[in-house]
Amino acid sequence: MAKVSILVILLFSFIPMKSHCIVVHSDEDQQRKCTPSKSYSFSIDPEVLAEYPEIVIRINFWGINKDNGESEDPLTEEKVMEALGLLNSAYADMNICFELNEFEHINNSTAYWGSTKDFSKFLRDYKDEYVKDDALNIFVPYRFTNFDDGLRGVNFGYNKLAVNMLNYNTGILPHEVGHSFRLIHTHQRFKSERCEKVTRDPDNPEFNAKCAGDYVVDTNAVPSMYGSEGNNITDDCKYTGNAKDCDGTPYNITEDDVRNFMAYTKQSCRSRFTVGQGIRVRETIELQDFYQKMIVDSKK
Repeated sequence: MAKVSILVILLFSFIPMKSHCIVVHSDEDQQRKCTPSKSYSFSIDPEVLAEYPEIVIRINFWGINKDNGESEDPLTEEKVMEALGLLNSAYADMNICFELNEFEHINNSTAYWGSTKDFSKFLRDYKDEYVKDDALNIFVPYRFTNFDDGLRGVNFGYNKLAVNMLNYNTGILPHEVGHSFRLIHTHQRFKSERCEKVTRDPDNPEFNAKCAGDYVVDTNAVPSMYGSEGNNITDDCKYTGNAKDCDGTPYNITEDDVRNFMAYTKQSCRSRFTVGQGIRVRETIELQDFYQKMIVDSKK
């Protein structure tokens, strides 16, 4: 029996025991968790953006009417050219130009004034007829029923989006086109525990602008500044809130942040992209083959 007891003791002595030690990760360890995508340079150099050659992207505009062809506010060629002018102005610093390829009307009462769910189904049902792969397709329904008709625009993928007739010539159009080029909201995931931190010092262990928020370094970390989170923007585009990031650091919000096309801000304030956003758009276009189909061949 003594031998058995000794054997049992020896066996238990080799069983690995669960550690109860608390491991405290250093700031350096925390920083290593931020692993930026190798597909992007994260450059914010104006000279880099200026070196990109001009490209021309085809656009198809689709005005949506009722089944009987009528509309309370029809999309006209004059309005289409106004929208093109807005886009060409917004994307000029990226050396991106937009050219009208097609302008047609669609008679469909559900798409004319319905929910985004209904509109998404409409796009799926008529994909072969109205969603052309060789152009960016912009649909202009009269209204969306979501949120008491307040929804202004929706992006449905890299080559299709919709803005209602109230916003064919407002900052929501460059905003939704920005989504088509994979730009995201400047306040993305601001409520998350892994929110974008305020610091813009790359040597600061808290710096995570390359792998949090909108992944663009020259847009400050920001919250949603307007809408469901509160209306913190003045008529002259100043931020009046006192929000803090997920670590409790007050946001450093400038007028440029308030005026960014990809921010949740007052509609009249949306008027600019940053250099970093522009470079990210051009790198995205180079990375994905399906964008190349939209580019007008300069030889033609």
